[in-house]
Amino acid sequence: MEKYFTVIAAIGAAALIVGAIFAEYQLFCLVKADAVCRGLKHPNFWGIFSATGNSQSGLIMYLIGRRRFPVISMTEEQKSVIERCKKKIGVGIIFIVIGAIMCVWGMMMVI
Repeated sequence: MEKYFTVIAAIGAAALIVGAIFAEYQLFCLVKADAVCRGLKHPNFWGIFSATGNSQSGLIMYLIGRRRFPVISMTEEQKSVIERCKKKIGVGIIFIVIGAIMCVWGMMMVI
């Protein structure tokens, strides 16, 4: 029976990792689309900078720095991209939560 709980813990850990990577990529896409709408130079840099960093310090710096740049133009396509990224980040967070619950539950049952 312990073997099944170990498998559940492994599946939970995999779901947690996949959810984290997926949410991080969607955050990159969201910031990149926002930077393009605001006319910032090097939107890929801002996306990578905000998605990485210790305890999301890059995202905080991006949010503080973007205040000087109002939205220049935002097409309907860009609005839909931003909305889709927001929803996909939510899906990634759900994967993280479910994976963490499965991982902890599986490890608790093995011990």
